[in-house]
This record gives sequence, structure tokens and C-alpha cells, in this order.
Amino acid sequence: MNPIDIPSIEKEADELRTAEIHRINHLIAERAGLMTKLAVESSVAGLHVFSEMLRPMFSWNPQEHAAPRAKSVGPALERVNDAARALFSWNPQDRRP
Repeated sequence: MNPIDIPSIEKEADELRTAEIHRINHLIAERAGLMTKLAVESSVAGLHVFSEMLRPMFSWNPQEHAAPRAKSVGPALERVNDAARALFSWNPQDRRP
């Protein structure tokens, strides 16, 4: 009968245990990386959808379309309109020679 070499058996068991721990750590790191990538991509997609929902609120331009004008306003109403515009557009700092 061969003698049992306990120290070599313990050494081999430690090496196998270390290899298994490294394998498990590698799997955990790989899966954590994949989950992080998935979470980031999902967040970016969600932010893109959110930004598309907000875009109409910040891109509205009240001066984009011209207001429909009446065909014939009349000369008296045009003079009143011009006088009102001149009154509100007067600039006291505008000193033209």
C-alpha cells in the first residue's frame, strides 16, 4: 500500500480552490459588466425618449407663422396702427443727427 501524501493533497486542493475562486470572480465581473452596459444603454434610450417628449415645449416659436392679415384695413386704421407703433417704439437714446 502506498503512503498517503497529505501535504501534496492539501496543496492540490488549495490550487483547485484558488482556480475555482478566480473562475467565479471572472464570471461575476463579466456579468456585472454586461448588466452595467445594459443599464447604461437602457438609461440612454430612456433619456432620448424623454428629450423627444420635451422637445416641443422648448422648440415652440410664436413668430414662426405669420398671423393672417385682413385684406383691406382702411387708411384710418393703418394711421392709428402706425402712430401706436411709433409711440411704443420710441427710443430716447436714439440720437440721430
